[in-house]
Amino acid sequence: MSYMPAKSPRPGNGNPKRTMTAQLRALGNTVAIMATVFMVLLVAFVWMVTAINKKSAKNSDDTTAATTATSATIPEDSTSDTVATDTTAPETTPEPTQNEGTHASYPEGTKLIALTFDDGPCEFTPQVLDTLEKHGIPATFFLLGQNVTGTDPQLLQRMLDLKCEIGNHTWSHTVLSKVDENKAYEELQKCDQALMDKIGQKATVIRPPQGAGLANPGLLKYALENREFCINWNDISCPADWQKPAMGDAHYTAQHVIDNASSYDCVLLHDSHKSTVESLDEMIQGLKDKGYVFVTVTQLLEATSDKIGIEEARAKGWTDAVEAYPGGPVYGVRYEYSSNKYFFGKKSY
Repeated sequence: MSYMPAKSPRPGNGNPKRTMTAQLRALGNTVAIMATVFMVLLVAFVWMVTAINKKSAKNSDDTTAATTATSATIPEDSTSDTVATDTTAPETTPEPTQNEGTHASYPEGTKLIALTFDDGPCEFTPQVLDTLEKHGIPATFFLLGQNVTGTDPQLLQRMLDLKCEIGNHTWSHTVLSKVDENKAYEELQKCDQALMDKIGQKATVIRPPQGAGLANPGLLKYALENREFCINWNDISCPADWQKPAMGDAHYTAQHVIDNASSYDCVLLHDSHKSTVESLDEMIQGLKDKGYVFVTVTQLLEATSDKIGIEEARAKGWTDAVEAYPGGPVYGVRYEYSSNKYFFGKKSY
C-alpha cells in the first residue's frame, strides 16, 4: 500500500456561521469604541461651553459692579468736560422749591412778580406766548368763557405747556357788582365749563371784571365750592393800558411797570391791546435786570401765605365763610390791593 499525505484544508472550507459571528463581534466593538469616543468629545464640548458662559457672566457682573462703584463715587453736581464748557444754555426763571403740600417758597429776599392778562384769548395772545417762551417765564391769563369757545384748544394747551396759569374772568365780562348772586355764580360757572370742554380742566383763580363785585355772595360761594382764589391787582404798578397815555405807547407801558413795580406785585395787563403786547419784551427784560423772578398768581399767593392768614382776615372784620389749607393762602377771602399792601374787607362797588 503506498503512503499518501493528507491534503491541507482549502481556504474557506471552515464553518461559515463562526466566521460571520466573529465579523459581527468585531464590528460591534468598533461601533462601541466610536460611540465612547463621541461621548467623551460631547462631554468635553459641553464642559467647555459651560466654562465659557460662566466666565462671560462673571466678566459682565464685574463690569456692572465696577460701573456702579464708579458712579457711586461721582458727586451729583459733577459734570463732564463737555457740559462744563457749554455756556450756550438760555437763562431760565428759577423753579420754586416745594415744602409741605403745594406751598411754594423762595429764598429770603427774592423779588417776585406776577404778570397777568385779562379779557383773552384774542388775536394777540399767541404773540404774548411767544414773548413769554423767549424769556422762559410764566404768566396768568384771566380768560372770558365766550372767547374760549372759539379758541383752538392747542393755544390753551400751549399756555399750560409754558407753565402759565389759567384764570376765570367770567363768561361775558359781566360786572359782578351789578348782578345778583345767581347771575354772578352762573357767569363764573359757564366760563369754567367752557374751559372744561376745551382742555378738560377749570381755572384755578378768579378775577372779576373791573375788579368789581367782591362783595357779591355768588362770587364767594363759587370761589369756596371750586377752591379758586379771587384776586385783583396792584394799582401802583398797573399801567392802565386801556387808556392814554399807555394805550398805543408800548415804551410808556413797559417803562411804567419797570419804574413802579415792587416785590410781590400782581401786574394787570391786557393781551387784547396791541401796544401792550409790543411792550412785553422791553418790560420783561427791564424787570429781569432789576432782579425780579416771574411767577403765576397762585405761586405769588403761596409764597406770601405767611402774610395772608385766616386769622388776620377775620381780625380785619371778614366773618363770612373762609377756609385755608396747610401751607397756603386763604380761600374765599376777597384779596384786594391798595398802595402795594394786601388788605381784607367787604369792599362794595
